[in-house]
Amino acid sequence: MLERLERAAARPWELIRAFIKLYQHDRRATFPIPLKTRLAMWRRGFVRECHLVYGFDHNPVEHYLPEYHRLVRASRINRKPEVLHHKLLFEAFFKALLPIPKTLAWISGGVITPLVPDPWICSPEALLEACRALGRLAVKPFGESGGRGFRVLAWEDGRFLLDRAPLDRAGLGNLVSQARDIMVTEFAWQGEYAARVYPHSTNSMRVLTMRDPFQNRRAFVAIAVHRFGSSRSAPADSFQKGGFACEVDLATGVLGKATTYPREGRVEWFSRHPETGEQIEGLRVPGWENLVQRLLAATEAYDFLDYVAWDVVAREDGFLVLEGNNHSGMVFLQMHRGLLADERVRAFFEYHRVIRPRRRRLA
Repeated sequence: MLERLERAAARPWELIRAFIKLYQHDRRATFPIPLKTRLAMWRRGFVRECHLVYGFDHNPVEHYLPEYHRLVRASRINRKPEVLHHKLLFEAFFKALLPIPKTLAWISGGVITPLVPDPWICSPEALLEACRALGRLAVKPFGESGGRGFRVLAWEDGRFLLDRAPLDRAGLGNLVSQARDIMVTEFAWQGEYAARVYPHSTNSMRVLTMRDPFQNRRAFVAIAVHRFGSSRSAPADSFQKGGFACEVDLATGVLGKATTYPREGRVEWFSRHPETGEQIEGLRVPGWENLVQRLLAATEAYDFLDYVAWDVVAREDGFLVLEGNNHSGMVFLQMHRGLLADERVRAFFEYHRVIRPRRRRLA
């Protein structure tokens, strides 16, 4: 059972944090699941929703990486995970290798601190002036993920908007005075193809790269999933908040059918976005081959990284990398297919002791 609780809790605080996160994740399921099924899932390291979202009534359990293994064991793969955890460190390490939106200012405790000389954002008025000049700015909390706390400050039709709602001076004052560890960054403008599908969120991809320990640590893409926002998730595209996710064909960059979190206890698949009616299945990510090659090169750039989940916004004229993740969430990835069914991925996780090596049959 979970490797005898990680050999009697060799790292007790790590285990406690993991179980707290698993419990919080497990509570997310809003549909009823029999107690017997829930217990079976927990014993294997899965949260209870996985029985439904992974289709364990017809898919082999051994093809799927459990949430416990992701939280505890996969988090140890990279030798310097702080480079991915820390958004400013990430920008410093990768800005010469990848196009990354620039961090412009830091807001906390009512104080705005500029981080670049142009635009020099040192006050609420300077923040508005920068927004007027650039059109949009991203406002996001340091250290958060999954779209939590993400907001958009925009200048449109002669007025300022915060998450598409009018922003007056009092609202701006509240935003600044109540901010705690908030980053102001350049806005990641997306491609026309993605904006057509859903225009009220920045629609990004999660591209999971690994370095093959048996092939001179050459990087490869394990899976890529494109997300699209919804009225539930906007201005973010978060799957957990109601966004949609579809797999990207790794050879062609073509999108498959999309799905969303099954809040009503039923997994549904969509060829078109249910709210806008725009086609998703069959769309091709522009510049896919170049995007992949750049991400693989960046994965190989530092010897302390073997496992990176990149968040990428594709455009017709290039792409932007929003961040890198140390141990990506798995549910919205593996809803499309179990990662451990791929022998190369399984071997990677076995090598890094995330999963137990399978017993080989004697000839």
